[in-house]
Amino acid sequence: MNLRNKYLTGGLWIFAFQIICTLATLYAAQSYFTVLLFVCIILTIILSLGFLLLLQQSNKASKKCEEETERLRQREKARLQRSEEVTKDKKDQKSFDNNEMLARIMPAAGTDFENVTAYAENLLQNIAKEMEIVTGLLFVLKDADQMFHISGQYAYYSEERPRSFPLDETLSGQVAKNRKMLNLNDLPENYITILSGLGKSAPRHLMIAPIVFNHNSIGILELASFKPFGENEELLIRNICESMAPLLNELRSHEV
Repeated sequence: MNLRNKYLTGGLWIFAFQIICTLATLYAAQSYFTVLLFVCIILTIILSLGFLLLLQQSNKASKKCEEETERLRQREKARLQRSEEVTKDKKDQKSFDNNEMLARIMPAAGTDFENVTAYAENLLQNIAKEMEIVTGLLFVLKDADQMFHISGQYAYYSEERPRSFPLDETLSGQVAKNRKMLNLNDLPENYITILSGLGKSAPRHLMIAPIVFNHNSIGILELASFKPFGENEELLIRNICESMAPLLNELRSHEV
């Protein structure tokens, strides 16, 4: 028998005794049995107080039961949420292995490139394949004029060649100066145009990342996508820039 049924049974017994006492009180009043009348009145008062006490305890028990039920519900909700988060983390980790993707993107060790452009375009093609990038640009610093010039591009569409820029001009120049990655979302319409057999479209997400060697920016990597760049993508792009910096610096030092 649960607690609720226990209080219900007790209340029914008290109610039954009260009815008996009430009937006895009426009988005693009509029969002028003073002692019986007095006893019945006392019992009625006691039973009424007992009923009120039982009702109070029943309300407390009901409230406690509701609180316990809510606590168990919240505990189960938290457990399910943790389980979902763990499952999601495992799924994300399985679908986005940073080291594995980095190995597929970076050119194989010992690969010989004729110049910066050959290296840049090979790298951009690999990035686009692995990260669903729709267009990409790689600017490299020339020591002669201290300007960043376009050295490689992927799926870039424009009537004009990408413009060169100094260290602190344009968004890319500021990224080179600050040596900090810039993740832009919700780009204006026609900020970047992608041309394919299906027509023109405009990606809304842009990543501008500095390529730093010996605490100096020697290149800028610009990547555009239809999907936002999350934390995994930011980490991967940062690792790409760190990995490519030594070879890029060597290749650019051979060019005038």
